[in-house]
Formats: sequence, structure tokens, C-alpha cells
Amino acid sequence: MDQTKQRTFSVEYELDGVTFYKNVNAVSMDDAKNQVQAQQTNASIRAVSIIEENENYAG
Repeated sequence: MDQTKQRTFSVEYELDGVTFYKNVNAVSMDDAKNQVQAQQTNASIRAVSIIEENENYAG
């Protein structure tokens, strides 16, 4: 079984002139990009960022 840790990524993409942001759990930036591209086949991926999660954040 693969023990690769998943992280949360924010993917910025453009679709029909509108910019969207989607948070996805993935093992890499490429995986995050591919997940969004699979759901939105006509989207143009503009950026992928790792979201730093603070375990002490309650909200």
C-alpha cells in the first residue's frame, strides 16, 4: 500500500474568462492540477499552491 502523504493544494484556473479557485487533496502539484483538469476539461490552469495548514487553527 502506498504511504504517500496527501497535502491540500489550491488550484487557480480560468474557464470562459472567469477565474476560479478549488482546494484539492493530492500527493503532488501535478496530481492536484490533473484532478481539476479532469473535472474541467476546458479550463486553463493558472497556478497551483500548497496550502499551509495550521493545526492550532480552530476556525
